[in-house]
Amino acid sequence: MTPESTNDISSMLHMQSDRAATGNDEYFGTSLREPLAHLDEATLRILHDLERSGSGLVETLELRLEAMQETFMLHLLSCLKEQLLDFDERILLYLSHTGDLVVESNEQDAEKLCRIISEHPSLQKYFHTMAKIALLAHGLSVASHAQCALKTSTENADATVFSRYRMCLKGSLSHFYVR
Repeated sequence: MTPESTNDISSMLHMQSDRAATGNDEYFGTSLREPLAHLDEATLRILHDLERSGSGLVETLELRLEAMQETFMLHLLSCLKEQLLDFDERILLYLSHTGDLVVESNEQDAEKLCRIISEHPSLQKYFHTMAKIALLAHGLSVASHAQCALKTSTENADATVFSRYRMCLKGSLSHFYVR
């Protein structure tokens, strides 16, 4: 690193080394020991319910999603009738940022599938619904995992989910984000 390339880290981050060395958490006070203590009672109740029954709710949603996926495939196959798609080749369906159903595959299969989906709008609507349920199940799983980790206050919890939390130091543009 050259002097020209440094961003003067000391101006972006001020760390009191004596407190860091001793592990003293006085600077953060109760927010470190009880991070959710200042939340209202209704919110705390919801978080307690999430901790208590979150994994069961996620499992129920995932089972429902699995059944919906089977139904989607059956309906799609019935719409195909005589038209053959090469299922040995990868065909990817996903929702674009604008909410359109996108089909990625070799040109011929993608064209056939797009035509079938346009002839059967219920397929696209059903895919949208499945996407919402999948996102809900995923979000609840992450939220439940995080709530349980907060409740147990262990730093040794499975860090896979928490590795998404980042901080970017860049002067006045410094920020925290979830990736």
